Amino acid sequence: MVAYPTYSTIVVTRNNKGMPDALKNKEGEKISINLKQKAAYLDVQTALGMKYTNNREDYASDQIFANQRAVNVGRLAKDRLYRSASPFDNQANRAAYASALMEQSGIGTVLNLSDTEEKMQSYTLPPYSKTMWEGGNVILCPLKSDPTDIVYNYTLIEALRQMAFRQGPYLIHCVEGKDRTGYVCAMLEGLCGATYQEIVDDYLITYDNYYGVNPTNKPDVCKTLVSLRLHECLMYYTNATTEEELRNMDYSKAFSKYLLERGLSDKELNSLIDGLTR
Repeated sequence: MVAYPTYSTIVVTRNNKGMPDALKNKEGEKISINLKQKAAYLDVQTALGMKYTNNREDYASDQIFANQRAVNVGRLAKDRLYRSASPFDNQANRAAYASALMEQSGIGTVLNLSDTEEKMQSYTLPPYSKTMWEGGNVILCPLKSDPTDIVYNYTLIEALRQMAFRQGPYLIHCVEGKDRTGYVCAMLEGLCGATYQEIVDDYLITYDNYYGVNPTNKPDVCKTLVSLRLHECLMYYTNATTEEELRNMDYSKAFSKYLLERGLSDKELNSLIDGLTR
């Protein structure tokens, strides 16, 4: 529930999911709101209320500013899978940096989780980003930030089907390289044998890059971020019902099952894994 001084009403919604059906069409009805526990969601408010700047000089390196890194966990081949902020969409002032780092990393295929064809045509692209786009090396897979959405899942499956037969190294990105990128990277990491802790550690690097928040200096905030964002995604992918199950999950087996049940063929799955691990 959101109640700002300038609002004439209280707005009720769910993060990334829109209004629950039970709360739709309630305009004009009187409701009572009771505080069950003081500051119960203070960690959530702190975690989701963090701000970062779009000024390069506020960051220690181009890599940190562009949130760019190789993901070397599980059985992933060294420097085969990368993630970053968008090298195409410059709304966060990071496209040129992400593009230059993409060139340095020798990226062969980009999985773009935020842009449509129409958006791509509207951008003024950095030189190497333009080369990748015009060369047909960008797979467009515009997703919502809700991994439980049906459209999200089948859009992702179709993109992974294309990625399975493309040349690496691979770059995954959305706008910030944070949530959507984090969810898809978690899928690919687990598919290639990453442990729960490896998936969590990689996910949290993004928050260190943007906000300087990490498990050492802000353990409670990091725990909240993982529980609020990443766990919901992992539970959906694996059918786990508790966080304890997630900590002991065989992600390679669980994610393979998830992808095969949603239409990826054995050949496509094996090709995708081979491309990431060999």
